[in-house]
Amino acid sequence: MNCDFLSYFIKPQQYSMPVNWHEIFQTKGKLAVEIGFGSGEFLVSLAKQQKDHNFVGFETSITSLVRIQKKIHSESLGNIRVVLADGRFGLREFFTDNSVDQVYTNFPCPWPKKSHKDKRFTNQGFAETLAAVLTLGGTFQLVTDVQWYAQQMKDVLLSTGSFELLQFNENSETVVGTRYERKWISEGRKTYTLLVSKVAHKTVERWSWEDDSMPHVHLNRADTDKLVTLAGVVFKHNKGVFVVKRVYKCDEGEYLLRMVSNEDGFQQRYFISVEREKEGWLVKLDPDALAYRTPVVKFSVRKIAEVIAS
Repeated sequence: MNCDFLSYFIKPQQYSMPVNWHEIFQTKGKLAVEIGFGSGEFLVSLAKQQKDHNFVGFETSITSLVRIQKKIHSESLGNIRVVLADGRFGLREFFTDNSVDQVYTNFPCPWPKKSHKDKRFTNQGFAETLAAVLTLGGTFQLVTDVQWYAQQMKDVLLSTGSFELLQFNENSETVVGTRYERKWISEGRKTYTLLVSKVAHKTVERWSWEDDSMPHVHLNRADTDKLVTLAGVVFKHNKGVFVVKRVYKCDEGEYLLRMVSNEDGFQQRYFISVEREKEGWLVKLDPDALAYRTPVVKFSVRKIAEVIAS
């Protein structure tokens, strides 16, 4: 089976942060980003129109990731790469300050429930990320069918003092050009476009830039009886939480812990291994998990080691 079409997918976990996009694209074209590319119609169309730009698309759906790569391959587009990741995290961690020319997000889920508000783009953290990574004069465009969401996004962006409003209007015609949007317009549904330009710079803290080495702890002794009781235990950190979902005994002297971490709404699933060494034990982040080395992930390795060493 020919899988050449899958060559547009990159795993940022395999690179040092921030990602060197010029090296990946092998050109110095301006960078543009779409967060949540869905079917890929908009991103592919934009890449065909702006061949002097390099495009990075974020999605959390594997199905969408495969589908768009087939489109990219059929159009022979070398200026698109796609990433399976939360776009809010990726925009902040994978790009340097003043490096992105355009950012787009089209019809994101508004997460209307109060309990889900941390998942929305309409928060200070995302606005400050845009103020950091966009170039001066760079733009952010949101298209949505939810009026209150567009208004909320406008308010939070302008409150930073880093953006100038270029456009905020109700649409009676398609803006993005996808089949879903065309269907909504034909049904008489309204959409809303927000377009802002960066006029002042701010920077933000990055979680994975300081030390991307594989976290590990060496122990003289390990309490394996305590280790197997950790399933379901939640540990708190000042930047988030992690929970041990399950503990597996793989072999004599080897254990694997299935972990879930949550940092400001960014969730990761990964494994920590506990292995007997010639002299003692080694607690480490399992390399096959390809987790981002965020504060909570690194803390989880140290905390597990601390618990089973006591």
